[in-house]
Amino acid sequence: MAGKQLTPQNATITTAAVEVKALTISGKQVTLAVFRQLEEASIIESLDATLAGEPWGRVNYHPDKCADAKEHIHVVWQKEDELRRATVYPPALAAHRHLSAGLYVEALIAEGLHHRDPRTKSEGSDRIQVVKASKPGASFARFTHRDVQFHGPVRDDFISVFGNEYFRQKDEPQLWHRLRHVAGPDATSERIAATLPAHAYTASWQTLKALPQLFIAV
Repeated sequence: MAGKQLTPQNATITTAAVEVKALTISGKQVTLAVFRQLEEASIIESLDATLAGEPWGRVNYHPDKCADAKEHIHVVWQKEDELRRATVYPPALAAHRHLSAGLYVEALIAEGLHHRDPRTKSEGSDRIQVVKASKPGASFARFTHRDVQFHGPVRDDFISVFGNEYFRQKDEPQLWHRLRHVAGPDATSERIAATLPAHAYTASWQTLKALPQLFIAV
């Protein structure tokens, strides 16, 4: 072990080369004005949370000046023969929209979830937030499944039952009929949760987070 000790005799100082990657067009570095013109589009697919195209790198700039916003990264990516830019949030803040997200909460409501349920009030990762909108058809829910936050619409009749136990006793069979008409005859909250792409979203985030930073001209 003595030979592995750091001493003035065996230590040396070397200079490491740092690679700086710049985003260029026709050999010229991209400016902020050009970057602003890239169309904003999600690089993470809604259905399966895989990548929708080839990511090029991260850019530490955004035209909306979101330095004070929640944690996120900005990614330049290629969709077919065009470049896009995307804002991507970590799993815990993703609010990832998925077809099964609203159905999952509707199944929970049909199974007994209500506005006084502890799951709707805790501050932990299992919190289920159901928001009743002022106009019909605009209510939604947010929740965390396998450390990924999901977001989805909740139909008005489920919202009514969520806040009123009287409607539950009267309309519960109809709720199951409506849910299973869309989600399948054997739908339960557990089965629907299994279709949420939590692992895929986390994998996509990790891939994007590890991208090299691309520098643009100021």
